[in-house]
Amino acid sequence: MFGDDLIPEEVTELLGVEPSQSYKMGDERPRGSQYYKTGGWLIKSGEVPIGESREGEEKFEEWLSELPDDKFAWSSLIEKFEIKARLVGYTDQWNADYTISPGALNESTKRGLPLMIDPFLSLDEPDV
Repeated sequence: MFGDDLIPEEVTELLGVEPSQSYKMGDERPRGSQYYKTGGWLIKSGEVPIGESREGEEKFEEWLSELPDDKFAWSSLIEKFEIKARLVGYTDQWNADYTISPGALNESTKRGLPLMIDPFLSLDEPDV
C-alpha cells in the first residue's frame, strides 16, 4: 500500500503483521541520494515459478489467505491509501496465461483488495 500520509508503524499495528518493506514519504532510499516520494508498506511473497503444475496458483492463494482478514482494518486503510494485491508474471511466450483460483479471488474480495495483474513479456533474441 502507498500514500503520502502513510505511517508504517500505524499500519503494522492495525494489521498485526510486519511488512517485508516499509518507509515514510521523504525517507532516504537504501542506496542513498534519493528519497521516497510517498510512503509504502509492502508484504512480498517472493518468486514462484509458474509451469504446468498449479504451484504458482496455490502459492498466490496461500499468500492472500495469510494476510489478516480484519474487514474494519482493511476498509479503514483502503479509504486512506492506494492498496492492491499485485501479481507480476514473467513469460517468454505471447499467449501465456495464468489462472487465478476462485479461492484467491475470494481471499482478495474478503479484504476488499483490488487485484493488479502485471504481465511482462521477455523475448530474448537468439545468439547468432
